[in-house]
Amino acid sequence: MDILEKTDYVLGAKEVQQTILVLNLSVAQIELSITEGDNSVNALIDSFRFMTQHIEEIQSATEKMSEVETDDIIFHKQHSFLLNQTGELAQKMQQAIIAFQFYDKLSQRLGHVSHGLSGLAEIVSHEMRVKDVEEWNEFKQAVRRGTTMREEEELFELIFDQHIPSVQAIEIMKERMMKRMSDDKEEQEEIELF
Repeated sequence: MDILEKTDYVLGAKEVQQTILVLNLSVAQIELSITEGDNSVNALIDSFRFMTQHIEEIQSATEKMSEVETDDIIFHKQHSFLLNQTGELAQKMQQAIIAFQFYDKLSQRLGHVSHGLSGLAEIVSHEMRVKDVEEWNEFKQAVRRGTTMREEEELFELIFDQHIPSVQAIEIMKERMMKRMSDDKEEQEEIELF
C-alpha cells in the first residue's frame, strides 16, 4: 500500500505553503549548523595537529634522554614521568581523532537529511508532482541512493520497507549501534592482548 493511498485528508494550498516554509527553514538550519560545525572542527583539527607535532618532539627528546648515563634517581623518575605523560597525551590525541571521525559522520548524515528535506519541499510545492505516485517512488529511491552509511540504510529499511514507526526504528538502531560499539571495543581489546 502506498503512502498516498493511506491518507484520508488533503492539505490546502495554505497548509502546503506553510509546510514548504518549515521544510526550507529546517534545511537552512541544518546547512548553517554544518557550516558552523565545520569551521569549529577545522580549528580544532589545526590545534590537534600542532599539539601532536609537539608531543612527538617531546617523546623523541625524552627517548634520547634514556641514553644519558647517570645514577641520579631523580633524573630516572623524571624521565619515566615524561614518558608516561607523553604516552597518555598521545592516547588522548588518538581518542580526539576518533571523535572527529564521529563528527564527520554526523555532518554527512545532516547533509543527507538536508538533501532529503529539500527534495520533499520540491515535490510538495507542485500540485501535480505531489499527486504523482511515480514522483514519490523516484524521490524515495533518490533518498535511498543518498544513504551512504550502514546505519542510514538500515534506518531507511526499517521505516520505508518494514513500515516500523520512527520512534521504534530509532530505538532499534540505538540498540544495534550500541552492540556494534561494544563488539568493536571487544575486538580492539583482543587485538591489544596479542
